[in-house]
Amino acid sequence: MISSAEPYTGRDTRLSSCRRSLLIATLLGAAIGFAHAEDRVFDLDIHVEGPTGKPSVLTVGQNDQVVVRLHSDKPVQVHLHGYDIENTVVPKVVTSLRFTATATGLFPIEIHSGEAHKQQPLAYLEVRPR
Repeated sequence: MISSAEPYTGRDTRLSSCRRSLLIATLLGAAIGFAHAEDRVFDLDIHVEGPTGKPSVLTVGQNDQVVVRLHSDKPVQVHLHGYDIENTVVPKVVTSLRFTATATGLFPIEIHSGEAHKQQPLAYLEVRPR
């Protein structure tokens, strides 16, 4: 029988120590994963009436903090597919899309308009797994 005056050093202590070690390892692993994440900032100029070139690819790593700063010569609605982020961009005002790149893959950034021929991607966001 164990009295309250004596510390118990049996199985429960080992289990508690195991749980504590597991928690520390989990937190350390998460911290290392996020330590490699970066802040990534991109500028994207939109010329609604100008010639359309090949869309650029904005490449980031998974869990990076991303800011896409948008500049436009006309009012437009811009949508980042896959993340369902949409914002209105007006001339002479910088509009930003801010998010954490959690989903991996290739996602188009498009102008949303009633005209189908204007819905070509402005750029692509490529999120690479870590």
